[in-house]
Amino acid sequence: MANKQVLIVEDCHIQSIVLKKILESENYSVLGVCRSGEDAIGKLEGLKPDLILMDIFLAGGLNGIETMSQIREKLDTPTLFITALSGSEIMDQTISVRNSKTLTKPISKPDLLEAISTLSIQKN
Repeated sequence: MANKQVLIVEDCHIQSIVLKKILESENYSVLGVCRSGEDAIGKLEGLKPDLILMDIFLAGGLNGIETMSQIREKLDTPTLFITALSGSEIMDQTISVRNSKTLTKPISKPDLLEAISTLSIQKN
């Protein structure tokens, strides 16, 4: 999956660094790291990533699910939700978002790459 462009939306600085390093080691191009849903929505103006990694609980006024709801009005970018919680309410909410999967923290490189491989990622 070389040269695919990814936007990371993660408010934990350490987690975002880990995700970026894993992706870059697999030849993904990281377009940016956003700390909030509002930041992600603003950054997507003019960008068309092939994949979005979206934390559920973010800094700012929007959570990851609300953020993706707004993004889906313009883009159908495949999305991998990342969450520390595995409760059924959270999972039910992420399942309702089309073209997405959910991965529970802590994240390993093999788990991340496997989850990405299950998404329907095409070059925009």
